[in-house]
Amino acid sequence: MQFPSPPRRAECLRMPPTQSRPTEKRFFARWVVASSAGWFCGVIVVVMLAAISDLIHVGNGVYIGVGMGWSIGFAQWLTARKWFGATSQWMWASTIGVTIPFLLADLVGTQWNRNRWYLIPALAGAGGLLAGLLQRSSLRSHSGKTNWWVAASGAAWMCPALLIQLIIVPYRPRTPLEAVRNIGSIGLGGVVLGVVTGSALVWLLTPDTCRPHPPIAC
Repeated sequence: MQFPSPPRRAECLRMPPTQSRPTEKRFFARWVVASSAGWFCGVIVVVMLAAISDLIHVGNGVYIGVGMGWSIGFAQWLTARKWFGATSQWMWASTIGVTIPFLLADLVGTQWNRNRWYLIPALAGAGGLLAGLLQRSSLRSHSGKTNWWVAASGAAWMCPALLIQLIIVPYRPRTPLEAVRNIGSIGLGGVVLGVVTGSALVWLLTPDTCRPHPPIAC
């Protein structure tokens, strides 16, 4: 009588080291470019809204939140919808979140003068936290660490505002070097914001299965 042969031992599979996926690198680059473009457009929108506010005498800082929050939120959403399926809620969360601190500052009669250089970075950081809190629902189905996005968003909005306040020449530039400092600090703002938020998104949206694993011993 022939007995069935015992089952053979399953072969051990060794997982090769996982490298960063091209898709992540491509979307990260697009995210930085989108954030930079949104920042540049936001500066233009803020200047336009500031001119309108001077005519109708409504608000002194709220146009900063509306212009930058909407422009950057819109630019990021164009990339986010292809990256992780974000809806237009991402754009409106950025607009509302960044606008609220500046609106409250106007309502309490905040004096916008050059001696309070810390004011805009603080309000920008608070707006980034609120925007990240509102955007968290867009990431919840993709990651279980969405609370980190709130902190990253706050830091990402505060850093470029602080950079501009520390580098920019507050008065009219008198030399070409001062003009370059002003233009460079404003131009770098969007890059800094894009790199910080883009790095956070890559870390949050990369599943654990896509990270390197130790080899399985046979």
